[in-house]
Amino acid sequence: MQKFAFVTCCAILAATAAYAQEAEEGQSLEAAGVVEGQEEALAAMGAPEAAISTQLTFQSHSIAANTSAFFLEGATCPGTTKMVSGACHPGFSDRVIIINQYPNVGANTWRCGFRNNNNVSRTVWIYTLCVQ
Repeated sequence: MQKFAFVTCCAILAATAAYAQEAEEGQSLEAAGVVEGQEEALAAMGAPEAAISTQLTFQSHSIAANTSAFFLEGATCPGTTKMVSGACHPGFSDRVIIINQYPNVGANTWRCGFRNNNNVSRTVWIYTLCVQ
């Protein structure tokens, strides 16, 4: 249940930010496609009325066969953007397990841990959602 809630939260945040980002200067959030409830979510985040700029960064890492990598970093958010969320992608393998994931606030990025249970190395990805 906790993973589902986290993913749902991130999906809502990303969708809300994407709608707001599409709003042209001076355009209302409704005209940009923001639905009821999303405007309140933006306000709760301290977002301005019509403009949030988001960027999704990613970083890939290779994990050797039958090993664990506990502290892999995503790409740092660029410029003055701040990390608000992230995700770990096990590279389309049901034998690569996500061990942990959490924000690395000091490095302004997302951090993941993986276990590769394959007999060959695998590539994994870490995504970081940044907001201006």
